[in-house]
Amino acid sequence: MRILKNVSLFFLASILLMLTIMFLNDRFHLGISDNDIDIFLGPSIMLIYFWIVSPDLRKHFYKQFVRVKAFDRVVLLPVLLAILVLFLLYSYFYFPALFAKEPLSVGNAQYLGHQELTTAGEILLLGIIGPFSEEFLFRFLLIVYLPYLALHHTFIKKPLETKKNVNKSISKTFIFLVNAANKVYYRVFERKDKKLISGWVILVSCFFAFVHGPDLYSFPLYFLPGILFSFVYLKYGFLASWICHGTANTLSGIVNAIFISFLNGR
Repeated sequence: MRILKNVSLFFLASILLMLTIMFLNDRFHLGISDNDIDIFLGPSIMLIYFWIVSPDLRKHFYKQFVRVKAFDRVVLLPVLLAILVLFLLYSYFYFPALFAKEPLSVGNAQYLGHQELTTAGEILLLGIIGPFSEEFLFRFLLIVYLPYLALHHTFIKKPLETKKNVNKSISKTFIFLVNAANKVYYRVFERKDKKLISGWVILVSCFFAFVHGPDLYSFPLYFLPGILFSFVYLKYGFLASWICHGTANTLSGIVNAIFISFLNGR
């Protein structure tokens, strides 16, 4: 009965999301294409599924949605950091142009929009829906929830005992792995070991960069924002990293235009 309820809720939520986007697109002429819907709503619908079927996931998400109750830390600071990192990244992006060379190339998997997409459509897709999906996947799931899920279920307070009817080599290997997992769990989730957490953030940020399809030179364009969004998430919560990511995406075109104007005026 519970499975049927979850499946029904999933289809209802998915259909409502699709109908809402289609209504907004037709009502306000956002220019959202069928390809845009596939790209942006596909991940969102999968997240809806995990949201509905996993009460434990919802509990952790609510707990980490806002880590500090301060408007300046959750909203203003993420916006400021997003603007600062945009100017830093575009300085790096256009640096070769100072020597009469072509700017760096963007990742081949980066979404660049299209002529039919209006400003309002870009804000909806690139400033709200897209950042939400990416922050949920790369920050909430990969940085915190999945490692917690994996380590928490191996966290055993009492030492394991080798059973006589089990192969000793297998038992010793299993005990070693569980003890190692216990130590990692304790250092990360109890002691908040900054070295381990930083190392994991770097790995996840590398993955975040690679999925955008960069080359060697454009890799920092995606790696550095991944580090920034991860820092904001761990410090202030999901809402803050969502705002930071959405602000960076929304203002990217404006900052790009500023740099182009500056270079053309030289």
